[in-house]
Amino acid sequence: MKKLFLVFCFFLVVLGHKRSRQIKKFVEFDSSQSAWSSSWSSEEDRRPRKPQKPKGPRCDAGWLQFERPNGVWCILIGNPNVLNGWYSQQDAQNACTSLGAILTGFQNNNERMTVAQKALEMTTGAGRTVAGLWLGAISASGSSQWTDGQTTGIEGFKWGVGEPDSNNWPANPACIQQFIISPNFVAGAEDFASWKTYFANGDLDRYQCGSQAYPRMRLYACGKKGV
Repeated sequence: MKKLFLVFCFFLVVLGHKRSRQIKKFVEFDSSQSAWSSSWSSEEDRRPRKPQKPKGPRCDAGWLQFERPNGVWCILIGNPNVLNGWYSQQDAQNACTSLGAILTGFQNNNERMTVAQKALEMTTGAGRTVAGLWLGAISASGSSQWTDGQTTGIEGFKWGVGEPDSNNWPANPACIQQFIISPNFVAGAEDFASWKTYFANGDLDRYQCGSQAYPRMRLYACGKKGV
């Protein structure tokens, strides 16, 4: 009986030793796996990450971006460096077409004044205090409308005093320009002092479509959908 008890004890000792070795191997394997996994994660963290592409339509560099009910609308203020008035509305439209755009209208007051402020910076930067900016709009028989096929409503219309006028301009319908005028405007040799009375910066003016145009410095605003 004593021998059986000793054999049983020996069996338990051997079994316990084997289980201890198995547990040790498992721990070593698990530790190795953990270290390998940690090393792999560190390698991934050091890899340069590609910049995420912005979600939704965006405008090209240099274009103003606006949110409209029908999506993102981009506007570029063009400066043909014309200071003598020889730049018609059609010339401006051709310039926009070459950019895959069209002469734009203003959906709201924010668009109108944002363009006016940026255009004024360009005007004063050229040493001038007044300019005319061609828009995609026409006016005839007391009715005015945007012509870019995207701008809607009348919120973007804000006329100068006495505008839209009833002058019989050469083209029918007449075109519309935006007056870009500095608070420090002083009439020069080819300017009219009355502009300061009738127009604030950003006001609209019913005007002829051709050239030679007043004010002599000419600008334009192109528009296109964001991509």
